[in-house]
Amino acid sequence: MRALFNLPAPAKINWFLHVTGRRPDGYHTLQTVFQFIDWCDALDLVRREDGVIRRLGADNLPEEDLCVRAARLLQRAAQCAFGVDIHLRKSIPQQAGLGGGSSDAATVLIGLNRLWQLGLSHETLMQLALQLGADVPIFIFGRNAWAQGVGEELQAIALPTPWFAVVHPARGLSTQAVFSALDLTSQKPEAKIAGFAEWLKQGCAESLRNGQKQGQQQKQGQQGSRFMPAGMWGRNDLQQGAMALEPDVGRALVVLREVLARQELQPCFDGRMTGSGSAVFAWVCGSGQCDCGRLNPSVNGHALCALPANWQGRLCQGLAQHPLRHWIDA
Repeated sequence: MRALFNLPAPAKINWFLHVTGRRPDGYHTLQTVFQFIDWCDALDLVRREDGVIRRLGADNLPEEDLCVRAARLLQRAAQCAFGVDIHLRKSIPQQAGLGGGSSDAATVLIGLNRLWQLGLSHETLMQLALQLGADVPIFIFGRNAWAQGVGEELQAIALPTPWFAVVHPARGLSTQAVFSALDLTSQKPEAKIAGFAEWLKQGCAESLRNGQKQGQQQKQGQQGSRFMPAGMWGRNDLQQGAMALEPDVGRALVVLREVLARQELQPCFDGRMTGSGSAVFAWVCGSGQCDCGRLNPSVNGHALCALPANWQGRLCQGLAQHPLRHWIDA
């Protein structure tokens, strides 16, 4: 095998993000639920015989980006003589809280484990992923998950796969800066997975029914009662600090609601920032089992229309698992 082409590196959203403390090494402990979405970067990996690792493409990323670091870490760990040319095609916005860079690095580890025929275990790849960053292990884990610790304590969780509207303002946010602005003096008690699961079972079903009813009324030309999205479970403890650092995060939540209203799409729940921002998202009502492109003709290619200049937004479907999970299962 000489090359692998068009390997997907999916984005993720955080349904909530609770920061529970700070370790002596400076890392923050947290609780969150990760879900993969179908907004993906793509990578080509071409094997080299000379051991050289290089990244190709004019994408304004540094030469020593996380993809190159992942390849070199794997090369050292496996004592591999091969090298690789990495061609990364970015689609996921940077500094958005969508995990694009972490996902790219994980796809490099997964792809090179196969391309170089290393045969490293899932557990070994997870250990290597954690050395690259706290968000990288979830993309090796390969399943939507409840996460604790610094993000490496993962428990698989079954999630629905609805459509999410995601909006990213023109400017991103530094994760380090957002965590530096965090006030840990008033944090709430740790949550339990059972509480989230119960909300998922009951609250989601009710909100989806309301959204589907509203959609039927709109199709039939009925006025109906004013739809009010329900509150999301938990919170994002980083959102307030992120909004102080970048006011466009708050503006993005307003724009998200306005864009969905113009495109006759209803959010099931209040919008929320994902990760450390600056992207925000909302679950789109009534879209769990349908193509949003058919739901409304104004939705073109899953891109959200009428956004401010240099903003990005699209409708993304939640995924039940990582697209390369069949390569990384233990």
